[in-house]
Amino acid sequence: MKKIELGITGEMISCMGLGTMYFGSKVDGQTSFQILDYYSEQGGSFLDSANKYASWIPGFQGGESELLIGKWLKQKANRNSMFISSKVGFSYREIPRSLKKEIIISECEKSLNRLGIETIDLYFAHAFDTETPIEETMNAFYQLKKEGKIRYAGASNFFAWQLSEANNAANLIGWDGFTCIQQRHTYLEPNLRANFGTQLLLTPEIQDFCNRKKLSLMAYSPLLGGAYVNNDRSIPVQYQSAVTEFRMEKLKEVADDLMVSRNAIVLAWMLQSSPPVIPLVTGSAVAQVEENLQALTIKLSDKHLELLNQDIIQPNKYSK
Repeated sequence: MKKIELGITGEMISCMGLGTMYFGSKVDGQTSFQILDYYSEQGGSFLDSANKYASWIPGFQGGESELLIGKWLKQKANRNSMFISSKVGFSYREIPRSLKKEIIISECEKSLNRLGIETIDLYFAHAFDTETPIEETMNAFYQLKKEGKIRYAGASNFFAWQLSEANNAANLIGWDGFTCIQQRHTYLEPNLRANFGTQLLLTPEIQDFCNRKKLSLMAYSPLLGGAYVNNDRSIPVQYQSAVTEFRMEKLKEVADDLMVSRNAIVLAWMLQSSPPVIPLVTGSAVAQVEENLQALTIKLSDKHLELLNQDIIQPNKYSK
């Protein structure tokens, strides 16, 4: 699996990460281990988790994903060859939604214990906290880095201006700050005022900001829960529009031409975007992850990319 640089850190990470949200909860331990084995055998090393995964599933409290990863790392004795990320910021159990310094530090300790490791490679602020001064938040991440408990920090579910303020605050204490952003992103374009609750989109503005600042882009929910390939799953209402119909036609055209699944084309499109986007893929069975990794072998031609990136353009009377 190809590796690409994380921001300007010099750290090379897998171009496709493995999301582990439901590992150890909805996805049982044995299946989770099989998926982790397959992903690592294909050269993948970037495992993405969070402290609250998967506290919203009945019978689970959060921390299950990290615990399972920790067991797998111990069994395989492969900690040094894996790149582990986790997150803090959303509420679970008695922990409030917050990026206060004491919560960031205490939750990092809990994640380290569950993972059974000494250092988290990439630690995310899972969501912006409007109640806590950004200087306090960035100071907490900086302290964790100085103590060797994290190597890098990332942002998730931030607006561009929030990301800018965070890194400006980090610069004032002599630190680079967040190296990347992880947002909701897929091939289809959502409606302008689409509401995804606590999930924020990878907008063109954020993409432009990150490109200028050389911050890496990561995408969660890239395949819309199977809506691209399963006829029994409709496209989420936030994406339904004439533009979506147009883009779905182009997606089908390219997938048929290359004789691969539409999921694989969506992921290949992200990988070959400029700048590239690191998709986080997952599945409830090895076969699903295997299908997703087909994207690694697909080379989209200039014609394919032109088709996929083609937009419906409203005539502009000022364009001449």
